[in-house]
Amino acid sequence: MNGTSTNCVSEAIMLTAAKVEIAAGQGAKQPAVNIVAYTGGVMRVGGWGDIAINLSGLDCGGPIPLLVDHDPGLDNVLGKGEAKVQIGQLHVAGNIVGSTAAAKKVLDLARDGFPLQASVGVAPEETTRLAPGEKIEINGRTVVAPKAGLTVVAKGKLREVSVVTLGCDSRTSVAIAASKGAIDGGEDDVLAAERMRVSAIMKLTTKNPEIAAKAVSEGWDATKTELEVLRASRPKPPFVSTYAPVASAEVIEAAFAFRMGLGRVAEKHLKPEVLEQAHRLGITHALDLCRMALVAEGMDVPHNREAMVKAALSTMSLPTALGDLANKNLLDAYTEAPATWRSFAAIRSVADFKTNTTIRPSFTGGLEQVAPGGELKHGTVKEWTASYKIDTYGKLLGIDRRDLINDDLGVFAEASAAMGKAAMRKLNDLVFSVLLANANNFFSAGNGNYISGVDSALNFESLANAIKAMLGQKDEEGNDLDLRPAVLLVPPALETLARALLESEYIQAAVNLPTGNSLRNVVKLEVEPRLANTTKFGNLASNAHWYLFAPPAATVMVVAFLNGQQNPTIEYQGLEANINTLAAHWRVYHDFGSALVDPRAGVRSKGTA
Repeated sequence: MNGTSTNCVSEAIMLTAAKVEIAAGQGAKQPAVNIVAYTGGVMRVGGWGDIAINLSGLDCGGPIPLLVDHDPGLDNVLGKGEAKVQIGQLHVAGNIVGSTAAAKKVLDLARDGFPLQASVGVAPEETTRLAPGEKIEINGRTVVAPKAGLTVVAKGKLREVSVVTLGCDSRTSVAIAASKGAIDGGEDDVLAAERMRVSAIMKLTTKNPEIAAKAVSEGWDATKTELEVLRASRPKPPFVSTYAPVASAEVIEAAFAFRMGLGRVAEKHLKPEVLEQAHRLGITHALDLCRMALVAEGMDVPHNREAMVKAALSTMSLPTALGDLANKNLLDAYTEAPATWRSFAAIRSVADFKTNTTIRPSFTGGLEQVAPGGELKHGTVKEWTASYKIDTYGKLLGIDRRDLINDDLGVFAEASAAMGKAAMRKLNDLVFSVLLANANNFFSAGNGNYISGVDSALNFESLANAIKAMLGQKDEEGNDLDLRPAVLLVPPALETLARALLESEYIQAAVNLPTGNSLRNVVKLEVEPRLANTTKFGNLASNAHWYLFAPPAATVMVVAFLNGQQNPTIEYQGLEANINTLAAHWRVYHDFGSALVDPRAGVRSKGTA
């Protein structure tokens, strides 16, 4: 919701007050009213949901009208007051005008001790929307957005304050310093005593707005308030690892993430309530989490630290938490690693490790008109197929028991991220080894997709020729294949030149030719270092060659994954799975393969050194 302004009280936000005091002495012309209108936290408001108001941005200057039930009619005017912000709270003090029917009703109810409430009308001028779990420092406290999110009124105008019989927030409490006996006896003593009480509370709670709100609304005296402030100021004892509350595997995972410095990963993948529970655990050592895993499964907690770690790693909770965290950290690193092949290769899912066959999209034969009552003719795929298969690639990830005992978990976090990057590197290596190998002369003059010689260096003319070659591809029957170039793939040495060709507004032209760059943004540029990596790919790599590809749907290549699982898998292998080490192990593996499919969907230019 964007910030808005309004002049209509009915469109304003109505907030239940925390406290209302009315001293209505019979002899007083204008009985005084004191209201703690807003205590600075989150409130549930009809039509708005959960909101919080930044009091530092609230314009509450000038006389504030006091109404009944937010009705601006003359018969419902109660009086006027002045508002001010004190210790993260909104206070309104004023007087009741006794000449209206509404004022008389309110005074009568006050004399009878009826628990009146108040509601504040605020016209929002600027609002901010927080997602669930987001935090904001406001009114001297940290406010956390509830599950449904939170609207923060950053700027607004206090329009009026109303006395009502039932406020919009049933959780607020209202105390009226106007019992029948006190009213009959006059306002001075009652109001003076209440003002002294509130003033004493405010002085004692300058750094504790929450205690202040509770003390005022619940009628505490100065002695009780001071005692609560002293209790709150006492330092909390350090977490003692003799007891651990029951925590789920998700909460243990989040706590491990914070302990490892992977809070960003936890916040990205776990629910806000899980993160909050993890924060409340007060973890100071990895052994605390081992203990919690044992308690969660109803197991005895050994006194010996090494025995405790060994027992915790034999539970379901601790290995699950560590494995899930490693998987999330690995996945983040895996997905953040570059994969230029995704811009031109088609992705396939296979059910097993057998050789799979795919049909090239440009296989010969088109649809033919069928005569009335005629039969459909058989088409033949002929040689327009390609074969591919997948293999498994993997490695073990381990955590030494001593890492848990010594609270040294950084290596585990770094190793899982490194394995995620390594998994993507392996996949990239495979894809480009297939591309560079050029099996069966995939890129060749016979297929109309290979440019060589002095005219193959990357420049305006050669790129235009490559585009022309792809657009002109036909099947064996002379049918146009409607291929469109989408990606220019170059090694790093050609990146600057390629960007100039594709992004410049003008290309220097010969005399009497039009100016401008007709190739500007005609295709997307991808830069792949493996094209020039002679250390890994030998003389198949080069700083001069470059490729032009159609979109992935044209299937110049396929990259296949077992059961469509495009991310690596992590599985717990148990404690001491390797008898040569005293450690817990997880295996990381990935099943994938790649192959060249349709030569007509790509063009390779040899380039010149």
